[in-house]
Amino acid sequence: MRRLGIAAAVVLMAGLAGCVRTATQSGSCAPGNPVYVGHYYLQGVREVGSEILLRPDGSFEFMLAYGANDQYGRGCWSLGGATLSLVPEGRSAASRMHTPDNRGFKGLVLEAQGRDLVWDIAGSGHRGRYRKAAS
Repeated sequence: MRRLGIAAAVVLMAGLAGCVRTATQSGSCAPGNPVYVGHYYLQGVREVGSEILLRPDGSFEFMLAYGANDQYGRGCWSLGGATLSLVPEGRSAASRMHTPDNRGFKGLVLEAQGRDLVWDIAGSGHRGRYRKAAS
């Protein structure tokens, strides 16, 4: 079962890395701050693989694999102060309580720290760091 999760993660990561989609289905995202545009990889969370792709048009794609639990989402991202929110299509706000254990993706609220995006996982004190890939 764990191998199925890893295989699915590899497929999701490959799809995310090669994605050429330029907008959400509704096309209603506001352009994002160019400083944060790019491809991010999660570090510091054991047994979890995750990536975020932030596009200039304000859209994003997200994937996370934890054992046999795979999550995928897309929607709009926005920056308010040092808080970056990933709001999935069909929702009006990002969840502050999202964890790798959740089924489905309800959004993320991340803290911008330099070039990194820090995920305080559901306020638990466990933190992951999304690092931007070198361009």
